[in-house]
Amino acid sequence: MAEDLLDYWVRLITSIFPANAWITSRFSNNDHLIQIDWKLDGDSKDPNKRSRKIEIIIKERVIEHYLDKNKKDRELSDILLKEFIYRRYNHFVSDNDTSTNQYVSTEKWLVSRDVLNGGPSSDTLPRNQVKSVYS
Repeated sequence: MAEDLLDYWVRLITSIFPANAWITSRFSNNDHLIQIDWKLDGDSKDPNKRSRKIEIIIKERVIEHYLDKNKKDRELSDILLKEFIYRRYNHFVSDNDTSTNQYVSTEKWLVSRDVLNGGPSSDTLPRNQVKSVYS
């Protein structure tokens, strides 16, 4: 069931990222991971240059909490997840300067229970301070 949910969430957030984004999902050490990167355009020195990688981390207990919700609450959590990813992506710097550093860091985004419940978390604003991406 968790794998189906992960595939569903990948489909839900795919439209936020560039059309050429490479999105993979996997299970690792009781975490569900979604990894995203894409080819950057406009670098004549390196035409195959890729963006910094994004790794979305969803703990097993967050998945279990989501699956325990009723349909209406799950639908709300889906909206909140998409809003969270949308906000993070809008502040994400995709280009990396590999000329100064050969190691390109991965940006990690943790999806917590608070994210799916609309409560404040360490990297999200309180729900009443967030404008919907759907308005």
